[in-house]
Amino acid sequence: MNARQEKLFKNIIIEHLLSAKAVGSKFLVDKYSMDVSPATIRNDMAELERQGLISRPHTSAGRVPTQKGYEYYVRNYLQAKAVASRDKELLDMLSHEIRTKEPEIVVKNIAEKIAELSNSATIVAFSKNDLFYTGLANLFSQPEFSNFDVVCNISDVIDHLDDVIGSIFDDIEDTQIKIGQNNCFSDKCSSIITRSGDKLFGIFGPMRMDYEKNLALVNYARGLIA
Repeated sequence: MNARQEKLFKNIIIEHLLSAKAVGSKFLVDKYSMDVSPATIRNDMAELERQGLISRPHTSAGRVPTQKGYEYYVRNYLQAKAVASRDKELLDMLSHEIRTKEPEIVVKNIAEKIAELSNSATIVAFSKNDLFYTGLANLFSQPEFSNFDVVCNISDVIDHLDDVIGSIFDDIEDTQIKIGQNNCFSDKCSSIITRSGDKLFGIFGPMRMDYEKNLALVNYARGLIA
């Protein structure tokens, strides 16, 4: 992949994360003032597609990232960032309530707030057999999950969530990002899960998630709920 294709790939990721739509060559040339023709960009897109990093939906001339593309993005471009100051303020306010409320209630409140901030679902496993999850409405509001078969698949996973978490509870030691077929929830999802003391905390949502923001939220939550 040359430098222009590298930049093109990152722009496709960014635009698809924002819009959930296939990204076209003319749009990219116009928005990013790229000093090449749409035809050149289409050729570069064809090369990225050949490498398996993007694909063309049947109903569109644009491209979307593949699982391999998201994995490449996370491996090569994802940077660990601090949680946004406003998000930090909201989460800190909740964590301070641990002095006056049951700790488990506070942890659940933090999970609910992070589900809201990430527009995804969150999970807290207090033990293998004690699980809390929230934010499913966020999950099912995503355009990726408008298909009936996908909804059924995700619903089946949720019905067996205790078994899923039980199978990984002892294996999570640090923060892990799992994408598509490599995560334990669904091949339609990505997950970011971490261990905090004797608990697991995680976000799961579509592969088209804001990995930098969600990674920052998960890592910050790890410190709050320990």
